[in-house]
Formats: sequence, C-alpha cells, structure tokens
Amino acid sequence: MTRDSQPCNDSNRKHLHWVPEFYLRYFATPETRSAERPQVWIFSKHASDQDETPTWIRNVCGKRYLYAPLEPDGSRDWGLEDQLERLEATLGLVWKELAEGFVRLDDSAIRKGVSLFVAVMHLRNPETRRMIETIHQQLVVFLANMPSRPDGTPACEYFEIEGRPFPVEVGGWHEFRSWGKNDHDKFFASIVRSEATQIAEMLMKKRWSIVCAETDVFVTSDKPVAVQHLSRDVVGFGTPDGIVTFPLGPRRLLVMDDMHDEPKNRYYPLQQSNAGAFNLGIWRNGSRFMITGRPVQEVLTEICNWADTYATGDA
Repeated sequence: MTRDSQPCNDSNRKHLHWVPEFYLRYFATPETRSAERPQVWIFSKHASDQDETPTWIRNVCGKRYLYAPLEPDGSRDWGLEDQLERLEATLGLVWKELAEGFVRLDDSAIRKGVSLFVAVMHLRNPETRRMIETIHQQLVVFLANMPSRPDGTPACEYFEIEGRPFPVEVGGWHEFRSWGKNDHDKFFASIVRSEATQIAEMLMKKRWSIVCAETDVFVTSDKPVAVQHLSRDVVGFGTPDGIVTFPLGPRRLLVMDDMHDEPKNRYYPLQQSNAGAFNLGIWRNGSRFMITGRPVQEVLTEICNWADTYATGDA
C-alpha cells in the first residue's frame, strides 16, 4: 500500500502527490526517516515563501485532485491514481536497494520498472498540466483567427510546426474551444497514460550509470527528472545526446545518456568536490523548491563553493 500505509479512501485521496511519499521518505532527515511522520527541509526559489523549516512529507508536492477529474455524475475518476498507486507499490519493494545499494542495471525488470517510473514522474508534474492548458489556449487563438466555414469551424485542414504538418480535426471545434478546468484535467490524465510508455521505451535505450556516494549527499526537488543537453536549450527525451538525470536517493543519482561507446551499467563513485555541481543541477531544474534531509545551509554552501571554484577555472 502506498502513502505510508494509509487506507485508500476518497477523503485521504484528495491530496494527490506528484512526487510520491515513499520516494520522499528517502530524502527525509536521518532522525525522522523511519518515523511515522518523516520530515524534509524545503528551500524555495520564491522570496515570498516562508523561510525553510522541517516539513512532513505528506505536505510536500501534493495538489487536490491533481489527476482525478470529475465524471458527469459528480464522482471522481480514480483510474489513473489507482494505476499510479500500483506502480509505486511495485517500485517501493525494490527502492531501498536502488537508493542505497547496488542493483544490476542490465536487469530488464529493473530497467522497465525504473524507466516507467521516471517517465510517469516527469509527466505527472503540475508543470505538464499548466503546459497543456497553455498550448490549448494558444491553439484556440490560432484557429479562431483562421478563416471559418459557415458552421463556424476553422477552414483549416492542417498547420505546420517546424515543417511538420499536423491535421486539424474540426468536428469537435465548438466543444474544444470552450474547454474548462475539468476538460484540461481529463486531458492531463490521458497524457500521463498515453505518453508514459513511449518515454519509458526511449529511456530503456539509453546508457545507464549511477553516481554513488558513501554518505547522504544528493538533494531532490519538486521536479526531479531533468532532461539536459550540452549544446541545445530545447531538448526532449528523444533528442540525440540528451542526458536524463534522476536522484534515486541521497546516495544515488541515476544518469541516462547516449554515450554508448562508454562502459554501461556502471557505478561511479562521487568525487566529493563535485557534490555542489550535481545538486546545483537538481536545484536549477526544480520548479519551485529543493527537498533535502540535510541542513539547507550545508547544501547551499557546497553549491556556492563549487560555483566559486568553477568561476576561477579550478574545477
């Protein structure tokens, strides 16, 4: 059972986590990690947020009915949440070994499970929900400015993005242009379902390695899956030479890249001087805040020290 073994009923399902509690527990402070109410330190990018204080993981990265849209009869569609709970329960059985031990990275079951989990973690983020609504609004404005047919639908058969044609289905145009919050919620849930497998398949093809530390080092964030590129600002999971990183726990950082000429499925010891660089990357990728079981000032000092060293060319 997920959610730290809380019973599954609608009352405690209202607050849906996009970063699961079982995962956040590994980043809790050492003295509360095994407690009933594990706590983490939060450091926000927003000056308007409160100063950092220890926070129960139940209160972190959660939003009411995030992917449980309303049905016509007023009930909630818990289908996606049920699927996510099953995935979390399965991964929870092996996560301690992933976060603290040494698993075989060429094990197909491990790769499939972790790939799907990382894909879902990326998609279920509220940023994806906001992006969906933004794109919808842009499409409505774009199509509404096109010439229209007598029935009011856009007289447009397709439009192009970067030279690629995309057909326009105008049959449901009037409903589409009037989408409200619940329509976006439904589409968000459908995107998580439909895109997760495709992203997971891309991750399966990458070269995997894990950077490992002997003590708690790595932080996580409210958007822990990072997709980066050494020379491109816009990058996706399918972009050649894209690098995906994901902190498995405070002692393990998963790296998935396309450097297939290099040894694969290896564990690399962390050079302590690079701790600040890794955590800076995690911090930058986060939407709003860093999550850690370590004193925030300690983490920030490491980041600043690394940045100062890098700026002077000594890194």
